[in-house]
Amino acid sequence: MSEHLPTHVSGDAEDPIMGPTWVVGLVTSILTLVTVLGVTSIYYAAKRAEVQHKVMSVRSEEAGIRREADRMALMNEAHWEQWTDADGVLAGERTLVVPMDTARELVKKRWGGSGGGP
Repeated sequence: MSEHLPTHVSGDAEDPIMGPTWVVGLVTSILTLVTVLGVTSIYYAAKRAEVQHKVMSVRSEEAGIRREADRMALMNEAHWEQWTDADGVLAGERTLVVPMDTARELVKKRWGGSGGGP
């Protein structure tokens, strides 16, 4: 039966040539590795940007309340304060509370002068 089959046909090879097979395999492996590393770096960059946007740039409610209290304190008029202890007995001396803007203007008027030193 196998007597009529040719032993070798021109251009027909059972196994491919070893050199190009290795080159194609190596290039494919390198491209796969570069693709995986690129996609991984893009993923982590996006994740870091999202955390930065969600967590780091959002002002906390406590900080907002504090800023609002500071702003309101600047708008107050100058007034005297005196504290009492738990029994209602006056503790310490009276203190004058002056808003920062008012205090700044008073200091400018008193020590501002015409640019001359002490």
